[in-house]
Amino acid sequence: MTDMQKILVTDDDAFMRVMIAEAIGDRYEIVEAASGDECLALAASEKPDAILLDVEMVGLDGYETCRRLKADFELDGIPVIFVSSHDQIEARLRGYEAGAEDYIVKPFAAQEIAAKIAALLGKVSQTAQLKQMASYASQTAMTAMSSMSEIGSLLQSLQAFNNCVDFQALLDATLGGLRAYGLEGAVQIRTQGATLTSATHGEASPLEASVISHMAGMERIVQYRNRLSITYPSVSLLVSNMPLEDADRCGRLRDHLAVLVESAEVRSNTLIADARSRERGERIAAAVKRITDTLAEIDDDQRHSRVNTTAAIQELTASLERAWVKLALTEQQEQFIANVASDGVARVQDAQLAEAGQQDKMSKVVRELQSLLTI
Repeated sequence: MTDMQKILVTDDDAFMRVMIAEAIGDRYEIVEAASGDECLALAASEKPDAILLDVEMVGLDGYETCRRLKADFELDGIPVIFVSSHDQIEARLRGYEAGAEDYIVKPFAAQEIAAKIAALLGKVSQTAQLKQMASYASQTAMTAMSSMSEIGSLLQSLQAFNNCVDFQALLDATLGGLRAYGLEGAVQIRTQGATLTSATHGEASPLEASVISHMAGMERIVQYRNRLSITYPSVSLLVSNMPLEDADRCGRLRDHLAVLVESAEVRSNTLIADARSRERGERIAAAVKRITDTLAEIDDDQRHSRVNTTAAIQELTASLERAWVKLALTEQQEQFIANVASDGVARVQDAQLAEAGQQDKMSKVVRELQSLLTI
């Protein structure tokens, strides 16, 4: 009897099964299957904690094997990680459609596959709770839909967008709009600083995040069976359960969801513009403060300079008067020197008067700038 968690490794290549077993065999109990049919049988009998599933196998391929696992009520909670040599978006979309939780591209590093398994197993109990919550939320949403029109649900979502003050609130409001229609899926909002991704059941799986990120370069609206994607530059929506059995309702929902995502895009752009405006305002305020402080220092220095100049003139005049006594100048010589000194002092005083006018203007500018900083 072992306490190790059990991993079912399914690959028709025996060498690949050995490689995976060597990579994680010291951490998990390994059970091997060489085909899709054997995988289904061992999953039912062994009840593994996770399944590593090759995509291309003789007979039942990985996609169909995964679909059958997820269609079985007893087995649908077992997390599945596809292991494939294909990294195209089409292959990932097929994996997502089949119901897998993650996707690993060959060749892989031992650390990568161990980390992927550890992350998925850590969420097993949480996933079970989220499924119960999602089921309850879906039933509640369907009950609400019976008492309000689809347009009413859309208007409520648009009203909620107006109250969103950050991108997380906008993401939650968009998911709320999706739940209001009884739909499941994921939403991604891309900003300059971060990318936010979440799903109606809680945290988006790695495969959901990968698929919705690839959608950024796709056409505006794409539907593949019961999957619907709507993409704008900042906002993407991925729906996984469009009601194909009701063509009319499916068409209406596609139109409503397009409006929902477009409105989320508009609000996202508004939040981005508001953030840039606040940033510009903060920069302008900082610049105004620096200019104000500098001008105030210049104003103070110039006023001190005027005081010092006046004191120097007064000291010069007193020194000349004392010098005349010591030099025993004639009255004519004293008058000549006095006139020269008087003319010089007069020019300095005239310059100070002109400077005083400019000084008063600078002081006025400083006071005006200081008043702006207090608004």
